[in-house]
Amino acid sequence: MDNTPTNQYPEERRLVTVLFADLQGFTVLADRLDFEVVSDLMQNVWLKLDRVIGEYGGYIDKHMGDAFMVVWGAPQAREDDAEKATAAGLAILEALEVYKRETHRPEAEQLELRVGIHSGLALAGYVGLRGEYTVLGDTVNVAKRIEEEAEVGTVVISETTYQFVQGAFRMQQLGPLKLRGKKEPILAYVVSEALERPTKLRYRSVGGLETNLVGRERQLEKLKEIYHRAQWAEHPLLAIVTGPTGIGKSRLMMEFVNRLAVEEPRLNLISSRALQQASKVPFYLWRALWANLFDLKEDDPLEITQRKFVDGIQSLWGQRLGHVSVVETAHFIGDMLGFEWAESRYLAPVRQQPEQRLERAFALHGELLSRAGAKGPLVLMLDDLQWADHGSMKLLSYLIQYKNLPMFILAGCRSEAFQNYHQLRDMGEIISLRPLPVDPELVRKAYPALNTAPLKVLSQLAQRSEGNPFYLEELVKNLVRHGESDYLTTSYSDQLPQSLQLLLQARLDALTPAARGVALLAAVVGRVFWRGAVLAALVEASGTTTILNVATVNMLEVVQSAFLELTRAELAFPRAGGTFAGEREYIFKHSLLRDVAYSLLPHKYRGQCHLAVAQWLAKRASPELSIMVAEHYEKAGAWEKARHYYIQAAEYARVQGNLEEAQSLEQHLNSSMNKT
Repeated sequence: MDNTPTNQYPEERRLVTVLFADLQGFTVLADRLDFEVVSDLMQNVWLKLDRVIGEYGGYIDKHMGDAFMVVWGAPQAREDDAEKATAAGLAILEALEVYKRETHRPEAEQLELRVGIHSGLALAGYVGLRGEYTVLGDTVNVAKRIEEEAEVGTVVISETTYQFVQGAFRMQQLGPLKLRGKKEPILAYVVSEALERPTKLRYRSVGGLETNLVGRERQLEKLKEIYHRAQWAEHPLLAIVTGPTGIGKSRLMMEFVNRLAVEEPRLNLISSRALQQASKVPFYLWRALWANLFDLKEDDPLEITQRKFVDGIQSLWGQRLGHVSVVETAHFIGDMLGFEWAESRYLAPVRQQPEQRLERAFALHGELLSRAGAKGPLVLMLDDLQWADHGSMKLLSYLIQYKNLPMFILAGCRSEAFQNYHQLRDMGEIISLRPLPVDPELVRKAYPALNTAPLKVLSQLAQRSEGNPFYLEELVKNLVRHGESDYLTTSYSDQLPQSLQLLLQARLDALTPAARGVALLAAVVGRVFWRGAVLAALVEASGTTTILNVATVNMLEVVQSAFLELTRAELAFPRAGGTFAGEREYIFKHSLLRDVAYSLLPHKYRGQCHLAVAQWLAKRASPELSIMVAEHYEKAGAWEKARHYYIQAAEYARVQGNLEEAQSLEQHLNSSMNKT
């Protein structure tokens, strides 16, 4: 008789997050009480904790008396595995405390729990005669060692896990931990609570390339110095990080605020990003900022949007008395952003005076941020200002001069932003990023995965990337994907793509046909895209199924897998929050990647795809996003539809008091219609 188990999953290296939890007090109880009493108690505790782990999607690998091991990322991976594991760690601590309060067993009072979590690559597969599925490797060992060092009643995570979950939890850095069996100490963090709202627009990834920021120590110190000055300044201080495409502006900004969040537990961080596809949407930068912070969705019913917005303003307002109310503030700021308040007694006197409404909204923005800053150090992070609309930049300019507002504003932009907004250069301190030194040891330090790579290979990577961090990262990913055998060959440099564009094209070509096709269709939508919009392009545009090489019968399943593959390859990321309710929102890793993907889509499909996306957006977008619908209709050649939405967008901008934007749209409309 053959007892060999049937293996459902392949043996493979996977990025996993491993949690170890250990019950303290069990051994003492076992010495004092009858073993049946102790066994019954442990059964009840584990049943309760196991249920919690199940709620967070963890795979319970094994129970070991008074401890257990849980895995996320094997056998199935999700983009938020590390986040789920960390949340589960906090949840089982709380579950044990609830059990101790509610149980009639006095001996349970002596039980305490400590949790250690680590993320990394591990070998997943089956072991033993019974074919038990498990994960093996150093990642498991490190997670166990971290748990052993954790204080009871705490969740401690490694630096690697921290990189995945930063911005989702309140954390404090511990001193370097010396782990048993490890030569070098590691950085670790104790997690105290999940943040009610994400502190920034986070990228999540199920990819496994660990990267360290290198060569930017001086810039980080400069940002820190400006931040400290801002805490005592009479008005906000602005630092502008600028440089060419791929130089690492966003990475530097995110690294700075993440380090700051660890050092400043009371940090109040608010962030937003301008988008090329929304560059003509009035006040989009600020609308996205508050929508992300207050979890507002474009297709929420109006009463839900109003309630969320007022509640969100109230959460920042505080108890300080003043001459203006929370409701008035919500009405004026919400009106500026496009939220309707038809019955507002505050807006009624100025309903036909858009300039006065706008002036009041600007002033109340200053008051609101001033009150928010009273809760803790206030940092406003704004990225990609080269694509910000005129209204958003006017509000930024106003706030920088607002008195009694100690706030640090951290902005990122390409150099063309200074051409679009000449006054920007005089509004803050410029931090210009230049290429990194061509140094092979810097490459090794930046990418621990290359720790054993020959010096010659590291030199070739440094030279080919010419100090551009994004180019270097993509080169390293390409190398890691091919494995060690490639970089041990003497002719490896001949295999390096000759440009960043060719490299990004090669990365897309290395995907499965379905994932590559989804990337091309997603590029039609823009740098930010939605699963529903991609499916609309796939279903409505004839011939696009040939791009994915799939039949319509299994289309949804294949597309679902394609999105996961893009995330694993770190070409796109799910975004925290989202624009539309029930629609998963993604963002391409870099705007240049989106441009390359779009260039690969055959011209014969583009018009139909833009038409499908326009129709999908038109069913969901509120009036302020009508410009996005108009642009897709124009690219589809549907001129009458485009004209309708351009007129709607211009009228909306005019009603909101954004006359420059309205005139710009009308000029574009006249120019485009004349061409047709």
